[in-house]
Amino acid sequence: MTTGGHVICVGFHAAEAHAVDFDLHTVTAVMSRGSAARLPAEVAGRFARIAPLDLDSRDLDAYDRASGRICELARELAGEFGPPAGVIGLYEHTTLPAARLREHLGVGGTSPRTARLCRDKVGMKRVLAQAGVRVPRFLPLGPDTPREDLARFARQVPGRIVVKPRSQAASLGVRILEGGGELLALAEAGGIGERYEAEEFVEGSVFHLDGVVRDGVVRWLCPSRYVTTAFAFQHERKPMISVVLDDRALATRMFAFAETVLRTLGLTDSVFHLELFHTPDDEIVFLEIGNRFGGAGVPVHHRTSYGVDLPREAVLACTGGPSELAGPAEMHRHSGLPASGWMFVPLDEARRCRVVEVRGLGDLPGSVAWSAVPAVGDVLDGSSDVWNTAGRFVVLGESAAAVENDMKKIAATYSVSVTGD
Repeated sequence: MTTGGHVICVGFHAAEAHAVDFDLHTVTAVMSRGSAARLPAEVAGRFARIAPLDLDSRDLDAYDRASGRICELARELAGEFGPPAGVIGLYEHTTLPAARLREHLGVGGTSPRTARLCRDKVGMKRVLAQAGVRVPRFLPLGPDTPREDLARFARQVPGRIVVKPRSQAASLGVRILEGGGELLALAEAGGIGERYEAEEFVEGSVFHLDGVVRDGVVRWLCPSRYVTTAFAFQHERKPMISVVLDDRALATRMFAFAETVLRTLGLTDSVFHLELFHTPDDEIVFLEIGNRFGGAGVPVHHRTSYGVDLPREAVLACTGGPSELAGPAEMHRHSGLPASGWMFVPLDEARRCRVVEVRGLGDLPGSVAWSAVPAVGDVLDGSSDVWNTAGRFVVLGESAAAVENDMKKIAATYSVSVTGD
């Protein structure tokens, strides 16, 4: 464990400032100029130094392409503040460059191989399939993918096909095609970019398993079902709703599935966000995994409902500090915990806008345990957040069904009107 040593953050957002012990460590950062400029002064002032990168942080591969420059800046920081004892990478776009920096500096933590497998949707499925884990049928894609490969895949997958980037998140860039004919037409039209993949559309419910693994042992796992998905939020502008699973037998099966995935990928000390399908035939099918905490409402839901601080656990895993979790690893083995879930209501304006009306606050159910809603006159900037929301809620209840019903009531009554700013 680092005690009073120098630690380097690769990328950083103000929302995670509470998770880093700035009094214990000398903390520096390498991050994009835009991210640095958005840090509140009181947060930026806690860093010993911030080394800026000239890149577009909205491109999730930009940090990894800048790994060489990150290493150069890290060497400068090491010369000024001493050799780093830890490297912190908390986000989808920074976990892999942070792992490369660890290797470069000889610092412990998640390896580049494991971090790469947790970023590359093709690589992770290849390794898991070889280990006998059920994954969707898939095909790596690029502009030069031979037509015969596309045609063969189309024959193998008679139903809908999902086309998506190999290393994006939050359903950005995802397209759902009705079949192989649309895949061939998309390729003919030049609509497939570099580093994409096609995979079969798996019928069933989509779950996300958010947890903590330390020394190869799962210390916390909470399985939740997407009532509506990130795809529906991003592409159809529907409220995103997630409800914790209250079927204990299925939750136990998912726990074992997660252990197999983590062991196969070599992820031993990290938080993680694992997504999977549960099919109508009662089969569990892998979707994807990230070696970072879940986005959207996951962190605040865990803190509000269970007192589990995933960003803090991520920092501890990156710096070698002991986990602060106590008690059973499976969420369902904790006594007295209510059913719970979270909900994001989309903001339909993608530009800077001003709130002119908020409707439905008086109709919110008493089960709302936490909320973040704008007030009339607030300025919102829909261009600066991948989760462009008009309201965020955490709900507690006696059962998953009760939680889901209350969130559907919120979706039916809560709304925000805006005007251009």
